[in-house]
Amino acid sequence: MLAFVRLDAERNQGEVTRALEAAIRDIPQIVSCHYISGSGTFELQVVCPDLAEFSRFAREVLLNLPNVKDLHTSFSLGQVKAAGALPLAHLAQPTTGTGVLGPRSK
Repeated sequence: MLAFVRLDAERNQGEVTRALEAAIRDIPQIVSCHYISGSGTFELQVVCPDLAEFSRFAREVLLNLPNVKDLHTSFSLGQVKAAGALPLAHLAQPTTGTGVLGPRSK
């Protein structure tokens, strides 16, 4: 099962944030982590075999990470679209003139 976990940190500064980031990198069940804007500090994608295992993982691992204040979890009910790679080809193509964002600076 795939869970999306918004993790709220107690403080977002210096060494405490780096300690939390390092701990997150070492956990194999966390397949993706993004530092986010808005409410929350990190958005995690967590993969577990079933709800019972996720519940154990959240209580025993996630809530015990350094500097964690709270967790908010949503579960994937099904995938609509997945891509193997980001569509970045347009970044390598030279552009001329103006586009939506205006002229490209050199």
